[in-house]
Amino acid sequence: MKKAIIAAACLMFSVNALSDAPLKSTYKKLVDKEGNISLPDDYRENWTFLGSYFVEGAPAEGSDKPSFDVHTVYTQPKAAKYYRKHGKFPDGAVILKDVNATKTEVLTTGVARYEGDPKVTFAMVKNTKDRFADNKAWGEGWGWALFTPGNPESQTTDWKGEGFNNCHACHLPVKDQDWVYKQGYKSVIGE
Repeated sequence: MKKAIIAAACLMFSVNALSDAPLKSTYKKLVDKEGNISLPDDYRENWTFLGSYFVEGAPAEGSDKPSFDVHTVYTQPKAAKYYRKHGKFPDGAVILKDVNATKTEVLTTGVARYEGDPKVTFAMVKNTKDRFADNKAWGEGWGWALFTPGNPESQTTDWKGEGFNNCHACHLPVKDQDWVYKQGYKSVIGE
């Protein structure tokens, strides 16, 4: 009987360890020793789609009509599952947001706006262990990165930077939500 209990405990430990493996590998595969963040190759195909936002912006130069972007957000399947169970993202969770321009077309259903050319991709990497204290791209429990199309290196050197690189100012309104805009993810993470 004792052997059966020990075997069952070992099996449960092994299953739990394996289920966390993709999140633990974040700091081996997507973040280097200095804290530089890179994009995974397969997130659009293999990660969990959290949701999307349709964002109205200022008019494009030379136009009086507002511009629109589509923000499409992904995370690892294990991170979404963990969030549903615990109400927070775990260490190693990665949130990726593709920002695309939109195209407008009149279809039989009406005027449609849909994803057009890519503009930028943002990344957030959950950091509960206070790694990279000397790297200014890390703060408030997250690593922050901005990627431009065709460039595999993050443009973020300071998460309190300028323009699109001012992650702090953009996410400050959701500081009490662990710096994440979760409003658009209710159907996936349950909030």
